[in-house]
Amino acid sequence: MMRVSLIVTSEPDDYHHKQRDFFSSVSAQNYPYDAFEFILVDGLHRISTAKDFADFRQHHPEISASLLSCSSPARSVQNNLGAAHASGELLIFLGDDFDPSPGLISSYVEYHTLNPDVNAVGIGPGLFPDPIREDFFCRWLEDSGQVFGLPMRRAMANWPSHFFYVGNASIRKEKFQSLGGFNENFLNDAGDDFEFGRRLVQSGGYSQFVYGAIATHRHTVSIEERCKSLEIAGKSSQLHENLYPGQEQPWHVITHRNGEPVLPYSDAVLSVPPAGSSSSTQVAFYGRRLENAFRRGYFGSGEKTD
Repeated sequence: MMRVSLIVTSEPDDYHHKQRDFFSSVSAQNYPYDAFEFILVDGLHRISTAKDFADFRQHHPEISASLLSCSSPARSVQNNLGAAHASGELLIFLGDDFDPSPGLISSYVEYHTLNPDVNAVGIGPGLFPDPIREDFFCRWLEDSGQVFGLPMRRAMANWPSHFFYVGNASIRKEKFQSLGGFNENFLNDAGDDFEFGRRLVQSGGYSQFVYGAIATHRHTVSIEERCKSLEIAGKSSQLHENLYPGQEQPWHVITHRNGEPVLPYSDAVLSVPPAGSSSSTQVAFYGRRLENAFRRGYFGSGEKTD
């Protein structure tokens, strides 16, 4: 039976709305407990994380679980630390705001068993539950692909094999090590997985959609939060360009528009769509705000100060 390491990193929670439900979701996995381990890497050193982990260990001593203290809060560094300590031949990376469905681990194992190619990577969806999708902005984020870069509810029929994200993915440890892990120069939660995916594809790797490996994205995302994330992504894209100089990048269609001003944070985020506006007007409004946030991070202007 394939040995699996489930790696979860502690990520920033500036908006104080992430839940820790993945602890109970880990114990609900239908994969044999003696065939997987749970590795939680803590680079933020929150008291609540240590307490929740201790509670988990007390209630589920039958599951092999480790809490690793990391000197850096960077997601890239934390994931590399988790992988270095992993005993499994298959690594599963999962965001700490994703609750894995009971069949997540077993679905990945089935995929890699049927496709033993070391270059194969599994990608599972992270989906908002229905109550959160009632919010127009969250529903648009998910259906447009703005939240993870791909509309996962519609992507199964036409999957881009070059796609990779670290929110919910499986990769053989042998392949991960051959690529040198994540680039630890990425100090924010953006860009590290995009750059890793680029090296993955260049090495002959590819991803496939594993629908059974569903995770629930259990918190709402506000326009303010998404804009802040895209500011960070804009900064990270500059680092990516330094690593791959002179190459056309997918974000250039946003950043290389001449004469378009970059709005300061207060003008770009704290405004709202006109009351009673149509869905198309709201979509256009949100799209402009998100693009502006990325540009603000890319050009290093209009940083949030309040």
